[in-house]
Amino acid sequence: MKYCNNVKLFLVSIMLFAGATAFAQTDPFESDILKMQQINGSSGTTDAMFSQIVAQLKSAKPDVTEAKWAALKKDVFDVEVKDLQKMLVPVYKKYFTPEEVKSIIAFYESPVGKKLAGQTPQITTESMQVTQQWGMSLFGKIQAYLN
Repeated sequence: MKYCNNVKLFLVSIMLFAGATAFAQTDPFESDILKMQQINGSSGTTDAMFSQIVAQLKSAKPDVTEAKWAALKKDVFDVEVKDLQKMLVPVYKKYFTPEEVKSIIAFYESPVGKKLAGQTPQITTESMQVTQQWGMSLFGKIQAYLN
């Protein structure tokens, strides 16, 4: 009898989880946020990030084949990025209304929005380089000031 109750509880839990998951997948606001994340150029930025990670790891793992790096991207990195995007949905929901997200999507679907999305990876990479140089310079000035 106890086993039967545990099975029933387990099945009810699965049904509740499945229902909540189905709702989350059909919530138009959440779907729009995920779409916004997909079209805003961040995928190119995450691809650039993966390339940088691989470049750093290749020296430590020189025997890993290109096929293995490609599989790693598909099987691990891309899956984790999708999970991260889902985890960020509540953050976007906190700061944007459904109408604002629709407006942002409309912008990214416009010609200039598509251009911005297409250039975002290069802008991010170059901005990081400039910021790193600026930070090093600032650190030197702070040290000089404190001496």
